[in-house]
Amino acid sequence: MIGIGIIGCGTIAQVRHAPEYHANSKCKLIGYFDAAENRMTELAAQYGGKIYDSIEAMLNDSEIDAVSVCTSNDTHAAISIRALEAGKHVLCEKPMATNSCDALAMAETARRNGRILMIGHNQRLAPAHAMAKRFLDSGKFGKVLSFQTSFAHGGP
Repeated sequence: MIGIGIIGCGTIAQVRHAPEYHANSKCKLIGYFDAAENRMTELAAQYGGKIYDSIEAMLNDSEIDAVSVCTSNDTHAAISIRALEAGKHVLCEKPMATNSCDALAMAETARRNGRILMIGHNQRLAPAHAMAKRFLDSGKFGKVLSFQTSFAHGGP
């Protein structure tokens, strides 16, 4: 069982991370941190788990093996690096960082600490995209120099 903490309890955490962890028999939601207390309180009431008064308190909890970083884009790198240095695996929402230096620092911190850093580019696993990849890999189209697709949805 993987103990999960969610940092940032806005819409993406509410509609994707929390319900999907809750539905996964290999995960247990341990707790939540958000600057807006009502958001973390609501998730804890709905899915179980505790609320933390700081990111540090969450990262110091030995029950938590991994965290989802669902905060604003400009905080992804700093929070992910703190979590990786605390020995937690990290699933960070996209974009990974706001600049390449921060992205490289995140990857290096994960490597140095022997932790997994995954960025939430979930569409790569969508059936239509997987099918397109199989077509491209099949060689039926010759050497593909460029490929473009369009994807849209109405939001959460």
